[in-house]
Amino acid sequence: MKKPTGRRPSGTVIRMTPKRREDRHGKLPGTVLIDRVYDSKLGRFEDVEDDEIEGNFALDPEEDAAPPDNERPDAVTALVGAAFEAATTPDQRRRLRHNQAMCAIVHVPSPAWVMPVSLYFRCTFGERWLRQTRHGPVPNEKLFSTSSAAVSLALSAGQSTVGVSADISLLPRALIGAADVTIRLAPPNGAVLRTAIARFAKRAGPELDNSFAADLDLPDLVAAFRPGCGPHRIAQRLAAAAAALRVLKNEKGSS
Repeated sequence: MKKPTGRRPSGTVIRMTPKRREDRHGKLPGTVLIDRVYDSKLGRFEDVEDDEIEGNFALDPEEDAAPPDNERPDAVTALVGAAFEAATTPDQRRRLRHNQAMCAIVHVPSPAWVMPVSLYFRCTFGERWLRQTRHGPVPNEKLFSTSSAAVSLALSAGQSTVGVSADISLLPRALIGAADVTIRLAPPNGAVLRTAIARFAKRAGPELDNSFAADLDLPDLVAAFRPGCGPHRIAQRLAAAAAALRVLKNEKGSS
């Protein structure tokens, strides 16, 4: 914004001109330029220099544009994504995105991770994957055999298949034998938690010890991630949860 010069035209002045950012033609598409002043005494428009206009300003189109998408991931996605990236290499993730038929196993820390990881896998690597998830033993042996047959047929037809479980032995037999890659997600260490916190809070968090939240399962971790909380507050909640659960564990052990 330019400072007033003391000279003021006798009419109304409105000027919106791109002062800094111009394309190769010298003007920005869609920009309205009003470069003249209507002089009420003379009854006509008059050209004026920039420094003759009091309060002359330039409206930068980029400042008036819609803000960038700053939508943060939910807590589960932030945690699972950080853990998955820590357990894989960029080359492995490229292979999982490839259209070639593959068979993969994802070994998760606990049954609570099974469905979140399965959903993350689908969102990240596409619908082309036939997903087999196991939270516990299959009660029906016939169902187990049917799952194994489904895996075999899918692979032979060129469809990729992934099994997600905290106990690999619970996955269909055909999937275990055909696995091209096995990914083992460890319980989140300090670096993984710091990455997840930064993604959720949109700010870098404090350095965390690897044993910081070793006793916390996925639901315990997610409960500490709350909208409006900064990274340090999330870390404090995680520490409090870990301490409370240790006390509960010790009380049960002594009773």
